Amino acid sequence: MKSNIKEVDFGTGIGDLKFGMSQDDVKTRLGSPDEIENIESPEGEISEELVSWHYNDLELSLIFDQQYDWKLVSLSCSDPHYTLHGRSIVGMDQDDFEDFLENLGIEISNVEDISDEDNTDFVLLESEETGLLVWFENGESVEFQILPDVEEDGETIIWP
Repeated sequence: MKSNIKEVDFGTGIGDLKFGMSQDDVKTRLGSPDEIENIESPEGEISEELVSWHYNDLELSLIFDQQYDWKLVSLSCSDPHYTLHGRSIVGMDQDDFEDFLENLGIEISNVEDISDEDNTDFVLLESEETGLLVWFENGESVEFQILPDVEEDGETIIWP
């Protein structure tokens, strides 16, 4: 099953997991998640409109959004198994990753130090163009998230 979910395709998904899939479609491919939780808003409130499914063995988290009839709207991974153009994203050095994106012609729109007292060397890199977010701890990527393409209004999702 994991071999069919490997290569990142911006705006579309990862392998057989595609943005816009229903929860039933995902369960058919992956089985039941190990954990289901509602997402906390930036204000600290639990949202009933966003639910996250976690697959521990796959180091994969999926977010479904009620606003879009509970379709898959986000994929997050923390395992080097997942690749972009054949290269593992997780475990890559930040400078190497930035060079890799540049060589692919992918613009980095933001790099932000998000360190705190628990994580003293923590950086978030974002490419709005591709819907990619990558977290780096001590200069090495530890997790990434991809989002579907959106229209120019920044809100209307373009489903694959």
